Amino acid sequence: MPQRVLIAGTSPLLAGRLAARCLSAAAGTEVVLLSAAVSRPGAPAPDRRELAGWVARCGGGDAGPAGEPYVPGAGRLTVVCAEPEGAAAELTAWTADQVWGVVPGWDRSPARAARADAVLTGALLAALPALGARRYVHVGPDTAPEEGRTHRVRRDLERLAVQACLDAGVSWRVLRTAPVVDGRAADLGECPPGPHRLLWALRSVRAEVEDRVPDWFERHPLRVTGVAGLGLSLLTGERAAGELWRAGAPAGLPDGFATVSRPAPVPLAGVLARAGAVHGIDVRPVPDREDFGAADRLLDLRLDDVRRQAVRLRDAAPGSGDGRAPDQAGSGTAPAGAPSLSAAGQWALFGSVRAGRTPPCPARGDAGLRRRVVEVAGRPLVLFEGGAGEGPPLLVLNALGQGPGFLSRLCAHLAPHHRVVTWQVRGTERDDPAWDTRRQLDDLDAVLAAVGGGRAHLLGWCTGAKIATAFQRHRPEAVASLVFLNATFRQNGRWDGMDTKYESDLAAVCRALDRRPDKAARMLDLLAPGAAGGRGSPGTRDAGVLGVLSGALTDEVRRPFRDAEVLVRYARQLVDLWRLDSAAQAARVTVPVLFVGSEFDGISSPERAREAARRFPHARYAELAVAGHYAPHDRPALVAELVSEFVRAPREVADLVRYAEITWHIDTEGTAR
Repeated sequence: MPQRVLIAGTSPLLAGRLAARCLSAAAGTEVVLLSAAVSRPGAPAPDRRELAGWVARCGGGDAGPAGEPYVPGAGRLTVVCAEPEGAAAELTAWTADQVWGVVPGWDRSPARAARADAVLTGALLAALPALGARRYVHVGPDTAPEEGRTHRVRRDLERLAVQACLDAGVSWRVLRTAPVVDGRAADLGECPPGPHRLLWALRSVRAEVEDRVPDWFERHPLRVTGVAGLGLSLLTGERAAGELWRAGAPAGLPDGFATVSRPAPVPLAGVLARAGAVHGIDVRPVPDREDFGAADRLLDLRLDDVRRQAVRLRDAAPGSGDGRAPDQAGSGTAPAGAPSLSAAGQWALFGSVRAGRTPPCPARGDAGLRRRVVEVAGRPLVLFEGGAGEGPPLLVLNALGQGPGFLSRLCAHLAPHHRVVTWQVRGTERDDPAWDTRRQLDDLDAVLAAVGGGRAHLLGWCTGAKIATAFQRHRPEAVASLVFLNATFRQNGRWDGMDTKYESDLAAVCRALDRRPDKAARMLDLLAPGAAGGRGSPGTRDAGVLGVLSGALTDEVRRPFRDAEVLVRYARQLVDLWRLDSAAQAARVTVPVLFVGSEFDGISSPERAREAARRFPHARYAELAVAGHYAPHDRPALVAELVSEFVRAPREVADLVRYAEITWHIDTEGTAR
């Protein structure tokens, strides 16, 4: 008898594979695929057309006329996309004989995954009577008690599902699966735990290094530690979906639980070696971190949750050279498991993952924003605007004297989630009149009026942080929140010992030029930052290759130093800005504030920014490890994720974006860590 199956999930990868299985299983079955994937910077959720194409590929279909995806059983698949919070409204339009809730918790952020999975599951369970469902199948992660809070949260969600089914008189199955590895995961905006995080770590570190020194990996290996005696289970998405379908779909199965068997683990050192080779990286396990360089440290941090997902191999004794205590080495001893993926299979799979798409990240240009010119104070002001998203716009304040290139990558990652507006800061071009802080505030007023926003979120990079703070005091009702990236809070006359060497040198030269502009030509070569921003604070390790300036910024960084007249204008703007005591205004700032700093910022003092953050009543301070002053350019997806989650949920941001490469110095109001 024909039936309708509703498959709703936060994982389009797994839900799509299950939809393809369902369509192939019975000729008369109609499938509604409800994707409630959470879209975030660096991992955009797929749209309806992409999901239909994914189901087609899983079912062996090809592109149809005009490139439209052909799905086996065409006309029997309906794809719906919604945020988890919007799933309840979408469910009101449907009935279904069988409902699948696919909530494996594969978001990089455990807190975000738990919230999205709980919201979707709650919507599905509440809708069961109205849907007319006779059966409910819950697909969650296979967690172990050693995983603590994550394990408890997932088991609570299972108990909620069972109880709701009992109350509604609906038969049920609870299925559990380990994370999968799948060549199409990146296409669908997913990066499941385990093997995918390992591949992402290698790919992301390589991209960040090669942006600075393209041939660096031809001469240098990457060193890793903490991998001896550990293994990863390489469960393919196709195999997981097949076993889940067999365990949950057949009619007549009794209520109960089932777990997809994990393949026998593959030694982590071998997985790293093959994955590294696929990415053109010589990966070398070492016993400790003593000689780690900056790139090694960054990889080590990004492999942190991979090691947590790993299991101890049966023949590995505790403490067998991996540098960690037994209770830190993954989630227990490995079971025997099914046959593991062969070496040849690993090569092919890792290669297909690498070939997957990556989100757009322009090296130069305006990030796809539209250019518009408005007149302010009788002179043209060039705006760049675009993007999507509800709520107040996000106004991006560039540093004094700088062009748009520093922030183009960041804006490209923010635009899919926010209405983004930035502009060419005035006052240093040859035909500009003197443009002090007061006039910068006038420009901000004009920008807000031009974009039609009564309120806005303000994001200030470097000196833009002080302008944003001054504007909040100028028009507090117009500011929804403040974000400060690599902020400088330097002030004239305050000798607190927190200046970076670059700040000290710049201040001395700017004061001299303010008095003697005729000396500018002789000082041009003294100030261009070059690789500054990657040296770090006294006592910290050298940023090494990650302290080298990105080639895309070579021209941008010299913009204020290209001739004597521009340098004098720039120096006078800074001297004027340094007269502001922004930190003294902090206590009266009532909106949420996010600081994002960098461990190796050699231009703007991280110590002073942390000290300033403690004065804001509602501030959080996140520091990026092994990053420099140009972190918004070098790690745009991570910075955009911090910004997006903060704008959406300022009180929760420290839980939602909590990764090993981020240290939260202030994560609750007024509490320093």
